[in-house]
Amino acid sequence: MYLALFALVSVIGAWAAWRTHPLYSTRATIQFVAIVGLALAAYIGAILGVYNLTQNSSTTVALCSVFGVVLLGTLSLIWIIVALTSPHAPKLSTGVESVHIHRAKLLGWARKLCFALVAFGIAALLLPGDLKIVAGVFAAMTAFVGIVMLFAGYIAARGMDLALTSIEADAWIHWRYTPEQWQAWNDAEVARLRATPPGWIWSRDWRRLIIPAVAIIGGVYLFDPGSLAWKSAYLGGLFVLGFVMVELSNRYAKGGARRLRASLMRATPETYFGAAGVFADGAFTQWITISEYLLEASIDERAPRSLTLRFEMIPPGPTAPYPVCVNVLIPPASDADLARLQELLSGACPSAQVALTPPSPADTSRVRA
Repeated sequence: MYLALFALVSVIGAWAAWRTHPLYSTRATIQFVAIVGLALAAYIGAILGVYNLTQNSSTTVALCSVFGVVLLGTLSLIWIIVALTSPHAPKLSTGVESVHIHRAKLLGWARKLCFALVAFGIAALLLPGDLKIVAGVFAAMTAFVGIVMLFAGYIAARGMDLALTSIEADAWIHWRYTPEQWQAWNDAEVARLRATPPGWIWSRDWRRLIIPAVAIIGGVYLFDPGSLAWKSAYLGGLFVLGFVMVELSNRYAKGGARRLRASLMRATPETYFGAAGVFADGAFTQWITISEYLLEASIDERAPRSLTLRFEMIPPGPTAPYPVCVNVLIPPASDADLARLQELLSGACPSAQVALTPPSPADTSRVRA
């Protein structure tokens, strides 16, 4: 029941987020559903076909065959979905080599996957009896999930690397900062983050838990099997786990200023604006993708002067979209660059509110009239 409810909420949340997305169109939605539906039908048909063909084979052959088809089918579905929902990777000019910033981050995850598989392999060799089978099952599950996640991550990372390379090779605007400007910006960003109040304060926010807690308690006591004592213990464990997660989140947030300073010190002191997105503070953010898009661009007049780019992030699953701000240091004497960015960004993101230059006298007269 809970899985079905979770799936229903996920579908409703995804549809609501997509319906308000700047890239939404009825034709694109129908095309996506049709292609993915056909691919899913072929995927299920391939699994059933291999299962029927290997019924008279040994258990090892049958399991390996089904595992291989499931893995290849999952990778194919991921490739189809990414190809339909991601911006086309820009074609680079001859002689331009792509950066590998985002793909390089996957190496650490690949190493961890290899270490985990080696550990499970050693366990399968050393453990006696049925424990070998347990280790083998965990190894197969880890391999499947790891390969799928790395494949999906590589496709996304490759697209971002190509997009980043395109804006570095053909930038709208390229700002470089002196060491003094970068240090002042580092200090200002860290100070602003430290001044931000925590996202959750128990004395202020506990009331927000009343409705979810009542829903969970009612669902467990009304629909879950088991004795009253077991249900009470289960609910107690859930609430303790929720409390621990909130506290760990608050503790992690307290270290945000330290992590931000370290990140800025590692970043190259420069900013690129281009057709695909913005690269600032060592991070690349695209203007419009299926999972993020620009909502607003404005000027923050606090010293040091900066741009504030507010994006809407759409996470997978039932989680609601949330805003993310990208702050960009403005170097001195950049009024001409801001005027150019106003024009180009308004064209690239027509649904965003872009206000990087003061209104013209004619616009002011029309507003007063």
